[in-house]
Amino acid sequence: MYSVTRSILAVAVFFMSNLCGTAAFPQAVKFIRHAANPFPLANMTLNRAPCTRGLRSAAADSNAATAASGGLDSPCDTPPVSAPSVNPCSPAGLALIGCAAPRDAVQEDLASRGKPGQKILRARERVLEILQNENACSAWYRGKDSNPADTFRTLSFDVDHKGEELVLESRAAGDMRIFRNPYVARVFQGDGRYGRITINTNGAFFSPMATMVEEQSDGGPRSLRGIRLLRVGPYAGDTLHAQILTLLHEFGHIVDLLPTDEGDLDGKSEQNTAEVLRFCRAEVESKVRRNTLSAMR
Repeated sequence: MYSVTRSILAVAVFFMSNLCGTAAFPQAVKFIRHAANPFPLANMTLNRAPCTRGLRSAAADSNAATAASGGLDSPCDTPPVSAPSVNPCSPAGLALIGCAAPRDAVQEDLASRGKPGQKILRARERVLEILQNENACSAWYRGKDSNPADTFRTLSFDVDHKGEELVLESRAAGDMRIFRNPYVARVFQGDGRYGRITINTNGAFFSPMATMVEEQSDGGPRSLRGIRLLRVGPYAGDTLHAQILTLLHEFGHIVDLLPTDEGDLDGKSEQNTAEVLRFCRAEVESKVRRNTLSAMR
């Protein structure tokens, strides 16, 4: 069909090029006059007649006049100029009134999960603010990921409703006591873009305290030891600071900026948390909210 369309267009252009420039009746008169001439070929010109424009829209005339080198005297078979269409709502362009904001599927998912989703969403937005602005924290992540905010925005979240819920107390050499809190969150090391952060509902992201039990060194039954407050670094559990620090910590594992600390052997998890605070504490504790994300909602 395309070939047919091109053939019809070519015939039409050829026909118009022979008729362009004069009206139908004068053409007929010229033909009769030339027919009476015994040497009609002597009166033919080798130059193509200039093309006179018909009635066209002002917009079409403006476009053609810009592209054609001969202006109004250009030949009729001057190829039309086609300009690429421009999408005013392209993400690369400036935001315009009437253009829909880019869809954030993760934000929509969290907003539909009730109170737990709202807590994650609030911390996620704050982390995005930190990562997409110039500061010591975002610069640290850029050492591993050139656009950490863009990568963090692709991460999804899961909630573990059956995660660890007890604080385990055990005795080490001498009078030393070791406390192992319920895990706060977990990820796959180096998971990268579109990774997943799983958050324990019984950990310090959502809970300020947990039940503590003592484990017997001889394998005997656990004994109840009361309640223990939960923390993420220096911050109390179930606070915005603790939640922001948790997400920054897990993001450090996702981009492989922090070493693995599964099981918190030798206190590696606390060491990693301290490393995050070394670069990001000022931003975590900052109460100045930048309205960068407000326009995106």
